[in-house]
Amino acid sequence: MAVKGSHIIAFAAWLLALGASPQPSVTDRAPLALSADQWRADLRYLAEQMPLLHKNLFHTMTPEAFQQAVDRLDADIPHLNDDEIAFRLYAIAAMPQDSHTGAIGYPSGVYFPLRLRYYEDGLYVESAPAKYAFAVGGRLVRIGDVPAGAVYEKLQAVMPHDTGNPGLLEAIGPVLMMSGHVLHGLGVEPNADGATFVVDKDRKELRLELTPEVPFETLYGHTPVQGWADARGSAPAPLWLMHPDRPFWSEYIPAERLFYVQFNQVADAKDQTVEAFFEDAFRRAAQLPVDKFVLDIRENNGGNNYLLKPIIVGLIRMPSIDRPGHLFVVTSRRTYSAAQNLVNRLELYTSAIFVGQPTGQHVNSYGDPVLILLPNSHIRVGMASIWWQDVDERDKRSETDPEIAADPTFAAYAANRDPALDEIIGYRPERSFEDTVLAGVENRGVNAGLAAYRAYASDPVHRYVRDRLERRINALGYKLLAGQRVADAVAVLSVNAAANPSSANAADSLAEAYVAAGDRAKAIEGYRRALQLDPKLESSRAALERLGVPIQ
Repeated sequence: MAVKGSHIIAFAAWLLALGASPQPSVTDRAPLALSADQWRADLRYLAEQMPLLHKNLFHTMTPEAFQQAVDRLDADIPHLNDDEIAFRLYAIAAMPQDSHTGAIGYPSGVYFPLRLRYYEDGLYVESAPAKYAFAVGGRLVRIGDVPAGAVYEKLQAVMPHDTGNPGLLEAIGPVLMMSGHVLHGLGVEPNADGATFVVDKDRKELRLELTPEVPFETLYGHTPVQGWADARGSAPAPLWLMHPDRPFWSEYIPAERLFYVQFNQVADAKDQTVEAFFEDAFRRAAQLPVDKFVLDIRENNGGNNYLLKPIIVGLIRMPSIDRPGHLFVVTSRRTYSAAQNLVNRLELYTSAIFVGQPTGQHVNSYGDPVLILLPNSHIRVGMASIWWQDVDERDKRSETDPEIAADPTFAAYAANRDPALDEIIGYRPERSFEDTVLAGVENRGVNAGLAAYRAYASDPVHRYVRDRLERRINALGYKLLAGQRVADAVAVLSVNAAANPSSANAADSLAEAYVAAGDRAKAIEGYRRALQLDPKLESSRAALERLGVPIQ
């Protein structure tokens, strides 16, 4: 529910509702035994309330598509069971495709006892009760007769999510796959009381017949469960897993001259405020020989973004830390909501280098969900009520991508390694991408600058920012033009056009640099090239008109 002055998030509401919430939800009872008329009344109420409460319900869909989905479910209700109807309602609630809009209280309070984790190469059993220890470390192959990957993908349509960003799916999807009501509602299993899980371990398929027996909290997060086997064994936890239950904490590693802060929730603790914690952390860091400062927000799913100011101000006031190559921020798909606001502001105001995975939300997004409580089923749905615009409205990024990629792997988890911290410890301050390209063209010409561009782009550690490199070099070119360094601007923008031969914008920018250099012929050639790539590019069309030449 929205709170004035806060980015109170759907994710936090999910965690409350998915656990021991005292409020009823559709899957707190099995079955609900609602009549078709009662379900239809809930559907009508949802369809009426969504346009009234959402800030901009039709920002990704048309009213016609929305009505068609409602009409289809209305017609199908007599032929569906309660879980199927509920999941069709969840899918309608999630149609706006923003991560603070959708159902916030649907899975059962009791889950199958396997802790799964999503990795790029599959879903792995991270932890399980001792009686199922033989499955720990295995990869989930299927549930019933449905491939595990297909079950996972089915969840995207019913979960709150920003278009093109799987953040909540990666964070919560593996837990939801352990709910009998989820599997029943998605048509994976014939009932909610049991399920067959098939796990591949050491090239052998293991079959587990499970019944629900644990709460949500047991499966979400990384807190060890007493009596459960874990893929990490009994070895000491890596730094990022030492205190998963704390909202924030810090540690100094003398051997690496590294000051580490883990910030897991944008909320005050019972005994300390966010502001007081960071004031103390920054004071301690200032008194120590710190070469690298790490802010780890990979597990931070948000909270109150009005608590963020002391963090930004504190970092800016520490120039020994806030400089390239010395301030690092670890992100993941769980970095979401108010934590995304923090990422936006760190990107704008500090020299932070982002490490890890892309964040779990658009850089600008809808938030502050208000509650819709359906009258018969008591299903709870959140509707985003505010547009949060932290950055330029033209910035359409679906995530913040890390400069240094460090994806978690199951092998790293089992070996108690942290790929993100490994990258940070091994990082040596070097020229930025922009400086490397500029140095190349200044010293040895366009070909050297192009080689530097391609070398940077081809390095796997930069895989998440490859699509952003054109924009960054374009910005460098215009900065050089503004500084009257026309020859350097032409060279840098020539590199950009060569590295991105299908980009109309790169060709247009190079043409503009040629205009500044007084090279009319090459400017005309560049603008025409841009229009060949994008006939609707008005800047190139207008530039040719100013030059008094036909467009062709």
